[in-house]
Amino acid sequence: MGVATIRRGLRAACLAAALLGGAAAAHAAAALAVGVTDSPADGIAYGWAINFKTVEEARKVALEKCQAFEGAPKAGKACKLIGAAEKHCLAMAFDPKDDSPGMGWAVEASRDGVRARALERCRAAAPADRRDFCEVDLVKCDGDQ
Repeated sequence: MGVATIRRGLRAACLAAALLGGAAAAHAAAALAVGVTDSPADGIAYGWAINFKTVEEARKVALEKCQAFEGAPKAGKACKLIGAAEKHCLAMAFDPKDDSPGMGWAVEASRDGVRARALERCRAAAPADRRDFCEVDLVKCDGDQ
C-alpha cells in the first residue's frame, strides 16, 4: 500500500468522522427533571441529561437520575420532568440556606438565557430577605462534555 493510498484513506476517515460528528451534534437533546415536596426540609432531587440522540432518551435518563438522587429521597419520589428539547441548555439555582424555598430551574436555548431564568425563578421563590443569596449551581448545554 502506497503513501497516496494511506493519505486518501485517512482523508476519507476524517471526512466520515466530521460528518458523523456533525450529525450527532445536530440531534443533541437535553432534559431536566426535578423533585420537590411541600416541605423544604425534604430537600430537592434533580436529574439531568445532555447530548442524547433523542429527546425521549434524554427525558428517560433525567427522570431516572432524579428518582435515584441520594441526597433527598423523599423529593426523589416527587420527580417530574421540567423540560426537554434539542440543542438547549438547562440550569438550576438555589439559595444555599438549609430549608429555604429559594430554588429555580430552566431549560432554554442559550447558556446566558438559562442562567438568567433559573436565577429569576429562584429569587421569585425565595423570601424577600434571601433573594440576593440565590446562586446558579448547575448549567449544562448540549455539546458540553
